[in-house]
Formats: sequence, C-alpha cells, structure tokens
Amino acid sequence: MIRDLEIKDIERIVSDEERIFGDSLGKSMLEVSVKKDDLLNHYFVMEENDSIIGYIGVWIDGKNAQILNFYVNEEHRRKHLGEELLRYAISYSKENGVDTISLEVRPHNLIAVDLYKKVGFEYSYKRKYYYNDGEDAHVYIRYLED
Repeated sequence: MIRDLEIKDIERIVSDEERIFGDSLGKSMLEVSVKKDDLLNHYFVMEENDSIIGYIGVWIDGKNAQILNFYVNEEHRRKHLGEELLRYAISYSKENGVDTISLEVRPHNLIAVDLYKKVGFEYSYKRKYYYNDGEDAHVYIRYLED
C-alpha cells in the first residue's frame, strides 16, 4: 500500500535515509511538508504489514517536478516495488498538471539507472560535484504525455 507520509513515519524515514544514503533530508524538512506548510513537497511511503518498506518524495512547482529521495529497504528489493513507487509518483505528478519530471542519480548506481530508463526517463546532463562527497550526478528527465 502507498500512502501519504505522516508525522509518525518521520523518525523511521530519517533513520532509513541515513543508513541508505549516509545523510537525510532531515526531520524538520519532512515535518514542514507533512504539516502542509510547504505545498511544493509531497512524500509517500510504501507499507507492508504496517511496516514502512519504501519512500519517495516529489517536489512539484507548476509544470515541473523533481523526484527527491527515493528508496526501497534492502530486504524488499528486486520485487518491482521501487518501480511501483516510482510509477505512483509519476502518476501523482501527472494528475497535478506536471509536464516534466526529473531526478538525479549517481552514475555508478546502475540498478537505479536501469529502473529510471525502464519507466521512461532519459539521460539529460551531468551536474558536476553534486553530492556531498564530490561525486557528479546524472540528471534524467521524463516528459509526461497527455
């Protein structure tokens, strides 16, 4: 089941982000979005047996959207759940009038790159020194048809 992120989920999300990515968007940023003080950011969790197994954030600004942090916990990977969560975010964006959706990915994260290509994202350009460790990011874009 995919649902909106709730306050009760934030500590788990922050913990998972820190474990998976090495850092987090942070508790305060997520709280602001959940309380709807920030109408641009939209966060969703995937649950199974009342446990969060994945999460995705979407920033929507007019006709453009960007995928923020996105993960499926290690023990639930290779079950197409990431694809389901990503397609949900794309559909949500389209329903909210978005024409173009983008995301950044580390070039060596080939599993993620393959997923993004599978759902229609195309390589656009490189962002030099994007990540905290100085690694570049590859930007992928998907144009949403009517």
